[in-house]
Amino acid sequence: MISRIHKSALAAAVLVAAGIGAAHAEGPYVGGSVGSPDYKSSINGVGGDGSGVGGKIYGGYQITPNFAVEGGVFDLGHIDDEAGKVNLRGVYVDAVGSYEVAPKLSVLGSAGVAQGRFTTNNGDDSSPALKLGAGLQYDLTKQVALRGEYEYYRFSDAFDAKPKVGEFSVGVKVGF
Repeated sequence: MISRIHKSALAAAVLVAAGIGAAHAEGPYVGGSVGSPDYKSSINGVGGDGSGVGGKIYGGYQITPNFAVEGGVFDLGHIDDEAGKVNLRGVYVDAVGSYEVAPKLSVLGSAGVAQGRFTTNNGDDSSPALKLGAGLQYDLTKQVALRGEYEYYRFSDAFDAKPKVGEFSVGVKVGF
């Protein structure tokens, strides 16, 4: 079940995607980012704030100046404590909306789905997730942009729990 916060974030992403005025080139693009994971719940008895470096590698297609479809792989670092260690990696697909708020500067909103693989000392599990994101993009050139984002993953069932993980990241997007 999607909470009111998730519905509001999804509605905001759709509104951003429907906006007009961004100066992004249409067509395919690739990118990558590095970030800091933030685990908001324990997983299989392991708690903590998260550590290690996370990130993602992605590709997408800019359908209109304000709307793209993007997919990629992510690594959300790990958490560990005296009970063990949990690593989290997976794949995702997002709808990404953007709106230019100043020359070369756009706000981003994304909504999508992910599939995560949790690896622990006591076994492995996987879970689908709702994925939401927000950020800023600065266009260095028509093809190269810098991105700063926060992405939130709400997994539905990993080790009989609903883990929540966020990540702040910075990266580069390159269009063709």
